[in-house]
Amino acid sequence: MADGGQQVGQVEVMETEKQAEKKKKRNVLIAIDGSKHAENAFKWYADNIHKTTDDVILGFCSELGTHLPPTAAQVSPATLHALIEKHNGKAKEIFSTFDSLATKHNVQHKLERLRDPPGSSIVNYAHEHNVQLIVVGSRGHGTIRRTILGSVSDYVVHHTHVPVIICKHHDEHHKLK
Repeated sequence: MADGGQQVGQVEVMETEKQAEKKKKRNVLIAIDGSKHAENAFKWYADNIHKTTDDVILGFCSELGTHLPPTAAQVSPATLHALIEKHNGKAKEIFSTFDSLATKHNVQHKLERLRDPPGSSIVNYAHEHNVQLIVVGSRGHGTIRRTILGSVSDYVVHHTHVPVIICKHHDEHHKLK
């Protein structure tokens, strides 16, 4: 009887440890687009807040749909196919760059391709995959340009219910001031 009671106690301790470990884990989504701003955001995350228990998702924000001209339906299928292949090649290049960067910083990760426009894609992915933290880079657009073009980081901040870290990049012209 004593052995049976001891086994039950061990099982309960193991379950409690698993629950505690699960609580330590957090899903972190880092938005990447191949820019120096995205690289800076990743490096900041890796250098400042990364935990080995994090499940890191590097989400490539594809803007193919937003870059197709309105006349895309009128171009030949071969031309459209070539455009898509070029975009896919660029995506593979970006994945390779960030895969190497993550390996260099000892960050276990997975790469995901997000298909919607970037802002809504990031927010939707975070909601669907129980993300606890989103990290994005900021291009530092001025007020007028941000108003006209919109800002992915602004969209994410205003449409998600999880913490967002926006990493600003120190451009060369800022260093001159």
